[in-house]
Amino acid sequence: MPEQEKSVNVRTREETVTEVPTPEEAYVAGLLREREGYARYDRPDRVAAVDEELGRLGVAVDGKDTAVESKPRRTARGGK
Repeated sequence: MPEQEKSVNVRTREETVTEVPTPEEAYVAGLLREREGYARYDRPDRVAAVDEELGRLGVAVDGKDTAVESKPRRTARGGK
């Protein structure tokens, strides 16, 4: 789940909340982009390597190149 970062506009004093991906989410998104490129240029060996890393992280990829979280992940954030 993305983290939320709060900020205040200095001119209007309006508070805004921005969702920022966790490092794990950013890593998975990068792997999925990498996998898409390998699939586009017909590199099944590299696609398999990326799929292996995604599997290690608990993310399953179906044949349509979409990711699904296959198991809940624990984080070291102290109760979040």
